[in-house]
Amino acid sequence: MSKLSPRLVKEIEQPGTYQDGRGLFLKVTATGSKSWIFRYSIHGRRRDMGVGTHPDVTLKDARLQADKARLELAKGVDPLARRDELKAAEASARRRGVDFKAEAEQYIRTHSTSWSTKHAKQWRNSLTTHVYPALGTVPIEQIDTNQVVDVL
Repeated sequence: MSKLSPRLVKEIEQPGTYQDGRGLFLKVTATGSKSWIFRYSIHGRRRDMGVGTHPDVTLKDARLQADKARLELAKGVDPLARRDELKAAEASARRRGVDFKAEAEQYIRTHSTSWSTKHAKQWRNSLTTHVYPALGTVPIEQIDTNQVVDVL
């Protein structure tokens, strides 16, 4: 039986963990932020899966997410491991076909704001001279350790 109500969730301010039932908890931190946790056990191991933050994820949505996770558990699937696999596959799909040069240039653009102009130029020159000829057009997922060692 569920213990929390939408009104209670909104009004809770005291830090702590509040149980809704069937493994769903609302965790309130000292700063007042609220997050949903689904706790379950699989293969003798306790797992805590974050379901989202309140108010972005409502009590109803958190219960639905917990129900979906329970269905996966009933099939013998660890919902947290499954979520991690899906995220990794999604990230891999986004990067598929991206070559080393594009990733390296993105890295330089992101980090060079904290570098001196000379340091940024050294990075670009080293990559252009030594790395791009060997790996510049190779998709990231196809680069292996031996190729990196060869460039070094």
